[in-house]
Amino acid sequence: MIAYSDLGTLDEEQQERIQSLFERSATIWDLPEDEGKIEVWDEFVEDCERASFPHLIASARFGQYTTLVKAGLAGRALDAYAKLMQVIHRHGDLIAPDNVDRMLGSVATATMTLLDDPTVPLLQITRVVDLVEQQVKQRGTDIVGVYVARAAVAAATGDADATFDWISRWRAVGSEEWRPDSSGVIQMEVPLIARFDVPRATVTLEQRLRMLDIDPEQFDADTNDASTVVRLLTMLAFFYVHEGRRGDADRIVEQLVAGVGIDRLATEAVTDYLIPVLEERPADALVAVDHTLQNLHLDTSDWEALAAVARSRILANPDGEEGRLLQALAEEAATAQDARGSTDIHRRELNDFWWVGLPEHDRPALVGKRGVWDDVEERAERILAAGWLPRRRAVSLDDPPISIKHRYVSLLGETMDLLATESADEATDLKERLTARAEQLKCATSRYCIPLLHGLRAGQQAQTGTLVRDFERSQLELVTNAGLITDSIQAIGERFFAVTVEQAVADPEIPWVQIDDLIDREVRVRETTRGPASHVLLARAEIAAHRDDAESLRQIIARLQRAVAEEEELLDRVAVELEIVRLSARYAPQFAIAVATRVADTGAAEQVRAANAWLCWFGAQQGDVRAAPALAHLLATVDGDVTEFGPLPSWVLLEGLAAPGAELGPVIDAALEEADTGSASDLLVFAAAGSALLAQGKGDPRGPELREKVIQITEGLASRNGDRFWSEWIRDRWYPGDQAFEVSA
Repeated sequence: MIAYSDLGTLDEEQQERIQSLFERSATIWDLPEDEGKIEVWDEFVEDCERASFPHLIASARFGQYTTLVKAGLAGRALDAYAKLMQVIHRHGDLIAPDNVDRMLGSVATATMTLLDDPTVPLLQITRVVDLVEQQVKQRGTDIVGVYVARAAVAAATGDADATFDWISRWRAVGSEEWRPDSSGVIQMEVPLIARFDVPRATVTLEQRLRMLDIDPEQFDADTNDASTVVRLLTMLAFFYVHEGRRGDADRIVEQLVAGVGIDRLATEAVTDYLIPVLEERPADALVAVDHTLQNLHLDTSDWEALAAVARSRILANPDGEEGRLLQALAEEAATAQDARGSTDIHRRELNDFWWVGLPEHDRPALVGKRGVWDDVEERAERILAAGWLPRRRAVSLDDPPISIKHRYVSLLGETMDLLATESADEATDLKERLTARAEQLKCATSRYCIPLLHGLRAGQQAQTGTLVRDFERSQLELVTNAGLITDSIQAIGERFFAVTVEQAVADPEIPWVQIDDLIDREVRVRETTRGPASHVLLARAEIAAHRDDAESLRQIIARLQRAVAEEEELLDRVAVELEIVRLSARYAPQFAIAVATRVADTGAAEQVRAANAWLCWFGAQQGDVRAAPALAHLLATVDGDVTEFGPLPSWVLLEGLAAPGAELGPVIDAALEEADTGSASDLLVFAAAGSALLAQGKGDPRGPELREKVIQITEGLASRNGDRFWSEWIRDRWYPGDQAFEVSA
């Protein structure tokens, strides 16, 4: 085993291994608090055990415990905490002393946290406290945390005498870490007193506030410890309400709301205390209630918070289902607490305080319903659907109700399945089902992502009209709920906007007014979201190139280059530069060559291949006999796979490889396989491939078929655009002298 104190004496190989573990530990601590993090901790513990380094084994166990608590998995959290104590028992001398002290000292908060969940047996909690006490006595560290933990356990059993005895013991120690004027100590001690004697708790809290020079009548929101003061004064106001001193409570809460605002107050104060205090301020109470509901697991833990939100919603709407469902769940939670502690103190608290003055009402039919009420997540969603969800305009996937978070994540996962559907009907059915579900959950990210991915799938199948209509729906959702859509999902739409416009411009069935509306709406989107403007400029460049407006294209690309440089951190600069190469190749070949050369030096593997392919193509256009063999060699390095060139149009490969004696058959086949949906955006692929097949003179029926397809598309473009640019340009490039391209549509 490697001791923390021996780190400076390790050989180079050991130091590198241990340093790597420290770096991984720091990374894991910064990960989001979800079940994935739990698995990462498990793997990390195993690696630390293989490295024989108890210091980080203990740290990982503590991290595991913290993550499990936040996930509402109290039973597993207790197991992780017990394993932490076992590590300290066996290898405590090999761990940094400060860490050992801190971990042993966490027993009080750990115990109180675990006691919130009645599914965690008191006997198991007590055994862990025993383990900690054993280590504390062995090491001669501060014992008060153990006494606090035992007081909390006694309170959970309804044993007032034992609770006050343990409080007296910890006060008698006179620990510097557990000073009576410590705000943290006050917030742990006074609620234990209040469980049995609210007037005594009130007097104690008033005394402690005087020790801290906090005047309940003079709240100052500008002090450095304003958040702490908010919590203490909210507790005092709650005690005043409990004692019938509503006027005193109202004066405190008026100051707090005026000083920090209700949103901050709902976030920082203990909502069990805050919500009853706000009873005479229903609008403010609703803010606190909704914040609480979003952060409750809606299981049988946090019985007092459940009671607080239940009372508030019943008073606001006596006949409503929301408050009655919460009331039923609060009663189950209190009953579970009582059953675990062999007491009736929690149910008495409900009847003697929380339910006082509430009108009688039948329980909703949902309560006790098999398959619903006994399913924690389903029950939670039904409760939220009875009030919280209807009150929301939209819900952020990054901050959903914690009780049904998995349902939001699952919905997004199902949304990704849209891209894998095999038929348009299957895609439509899935889209409709997901849309309905997204409306139930009010999930802004899914409401944005569903039409976006359905549209992208349609675009892949040459259903351009569906692509454009769906993208419009995504744009409207983004404007409506900017800030509530997950950044990574929003970025998909940002990247594919220019692709959507490219396909719309290429398809003669899409009118210019619809394309113009698409761009104008995206301008508003980017103004709202502060997203990169480069993609909008790229779309405008697409239109200029399509209309053969060389001067406009030059001006737009100049602006686009400046924008890309400014927005480099918001987008893939190289991907945009490859599009610049494609658009400027006809009009400014030397400029395009310079951009492609830069991409070849800076891009990822596929981007570099695409840039080099463009450079070979430019070389072939300029008569360089080395260009075609160089491109053939480049294609051979990826076994002839044309998809390994990223966004490179496959007609570039066909033209770049064309040379006397060149075998284009496999490349033509691959290019046409990629363009098998017949999308008008593949017009140049059809033209290049059809021309090459006709030139081979082998009677391949695809040659004439592709020629007819090209004529059909170009005639459609002539009809929509009001000019024959595409008919004439394609004729001159691939079908010289072919009079079929000269006939008006």
